[in-house]
Amino acid sequence: MPSTRSSATEMSAPLLSIRGLKTCFPTRAGLVTAVDGVDLDVYPGECLGIVGESGSGKSVTFASVIGLVRPPGYIAEGAIHFEGIDLRRLDSEGWRSLRGRDIAMTMQDALTALNPALRVAEQIEEVILAHAGGLPGRGRREAARQRAVEMLRLVGIPAPERRIDDYPHQFSGGMRQRIMIAIALSCRPKLLIADEPTTALDVTIQAQVLDLIGDLRRELGMSVVLITHDLGVVAEHTDRVAVMYAGQIVETGPTQQLIEQPRHPYTRGLIGLIPRLSDLDAPIRPIEGRVPELIDLGGMCRFYERCEFRQAACQSDIPMNAVAPGRQARCLRVDEIPRLKEVSQ
Repeated sequence: MPSTRSSATEMSAPLLSIRGLKTCFPTRAGLVTAVDGVDLDVYPGECLGIVGESGSGKSVTFASVIGLVRPPGYIAEGAIHFEGIDLRRLDSEGWRSLRGRDIAMTMQDALTALNPALRVAEQIEEVILAHAGGLPGRGRREAARQRAVEMLRLVGIPAPERRIDDYPHQFSGGMRQRIMIAIALSCRPKLLIADEPTTALDVTIQAQVLDLIGDLRRELGMSVVLITHDLGVVAEHTDRVAVMYAGQIVETGPTQQLIEQPRHPYTRGLIGLIPRLSDLDAPIRPIEGRVPELIDLGGMCRFYERCEFRQAACQSDIPMNAVAPGRQARCLRVDEIPRLKEVSQ
């Protein structure tokens, strides 16, 4: 279950701060702006959920943060600071020092992210040896192997002393995901970015992986960014949520408040897709339409064509509006959404 962040934590400086981030990809059809003006903060020790449909810009935002956007893609605008360090000014040596040690990321598909030609031991030890502070000068390889075994044990791999010499294909999907987490956590990072960590896993294994991330977060005192399309996952495992749509943040706030009283029509739509155990016969209302192409969108609400509450004034660039302490939404009718929810039922 998510923890309740204290007012002292809310007043602390963010661990990660993103301002005005814009990431673009040239295509034959035109310039795709996959991330457009994103502002986000991640605070020490919290779990921030990033939720939205496929193609909303969730993964690209944090690929930009961790320096994984490569040409022809590029960051056009924005500032990214981690513990006061300007990440956009880092050279290759600076990234090598930071990535894996202070910031780590688990990818969506563990089978393709792990190297099929290398044993698990080599893949974990590589990260440990790259940031070998604290390991003895002599016997570093053996010390790295011992730490790798400890990491596999920490994430719940049975018989880690034996399984560490297996190849990725010799593990189940859930176990490969655990190995990815072990690699990411091998240097005790301050920030873990978990990109769809339960993709293609059955429900039981999903719960185990998410509980594991929560347990390790509390044990290691790290911050977590949980990227997902599943609001049910967000509701159970995060402190705050940022909802993304068509490359923009459209709503942010404490998880419980946002789910109980959404202030953006898109968030309302996502919540309406969650089956209710209290009424299994209640119809699930899909969000009509589809996400717009991220080319030449112009200055208008990105959700305009799909919004049942749209009005003429929405055909303009909509800023984020404060709706309550710690809550913002990108909607002109933000104060009406609770009432509109009642009218639409």
